[in-house]
Amino acid sequence: MKKNDTLNSRISLRMRDLNIKNKDLVKATGASKGTVSQWIHGGNQPSAKYVSALALALEVNEQWLLKGGLIEHKKEIQTPFRTIKRIPLLSLQQAGEWSDIMDNQLTHVNTWINTADDVPRFAFAVEVEGDSMVQNGSGPSLSEGSIVIIDPELPVTSGLIVAAKLKGTDKITIKKLVIDGPNIYLVPLNQNYKSIQIDNLKSIIGVCIRLQINLV
Repeated sequence: MKKNDTLNSRISLRMRDLNIKNKDLVKATGASKGTVSQWIHGGNQPSAKYVSALALALEVNEQWLLKGGLIEHKKEIQTPFRTIKRIPLLSLQQAGEWSDIMDNQLTHVNTWINTADDVPRFAFAVEVEGDSMVQNGSGPSLSEGSIVIIDPELPVTSGLIVAAKLKGTDKITIKKLVIDGPNIYLVPLNQNYKSIQIDNLKSIIGVCIRLQINLV
């Protein structure tokens, strides 16, 4: 059992215990060499987007990595199950500002959800509001209260379900993107709602890549 008072000392301890090099953390987290060096030497702390991957690489839980305390070193147990990743669950207002805040510590984000570890590093989630994306028949249907995971870096193409922030609004909207020649539309799946024509793709903040629904 060992106790360490600073985050960089905890990182250094686990690197020594596991014989991990700086380049290993660069590969595991996707951070730059300079960023990893700052974590190790105390120049800067890892932002929220790196914490899960860093804790996994160091074989510790996120609580110990961030707060310290006592830790019992155990050998990693290899299982056939996929690991879990935590991503922020944002309000529709926060989602509209994601490109400006995703590199920060995200200390103001109070709600996080668990999902499979194969989601992109900047992915975030929002809760669907309203029934404009509920459709009858086959195909995806996004009911109110379901959780949508959004990738802000995935290339945008016609036919995808996207998140967009329209002019004069402080919330994002989730719609199907349809590009018809020079015309670009945000199309609801529910035919009781009208399509929205937009001037360009700059209002698109991400592509919806996964739907999580609570059944109870």
